[in-house]
Amino acid sequence: MNYIKFTVNKISFLSLAFIVLVKPLFADENIIQQEKLSFERCINVISVSEDKLSIAPEITKISNKKQFAVFTLSDGTLTITCNGNEGVITVSTKTN
Repeated sequence: MNYIKFTVNKISFLSLAFIVLVKPLFADENIIQQEKLSFERCINVISVSEDKLSIAPEITKISNKKQFAVFTLSDGTLTITCNGNEGVITVSTKTN
């Protein structure tokens, strides 16, 4: 259980750090992280990110095992895509 919390916190922290430190250097959508992660853990990453960013995402459910969440920020968007069919989480950003 601690490993799950560590992984979720690590992904959330890296995403947030990227947005604050590196994101202003890029203008287009960029994949900042992609790794193997179960669908359930990915959904938990969205929840933790919502808490850390204090922003409710717009969630689009494509199927029972695939959805994405878009966080609208002042200078762009952060998208977390959960693909349970492939067991992959993708975190990307796009600037305005």
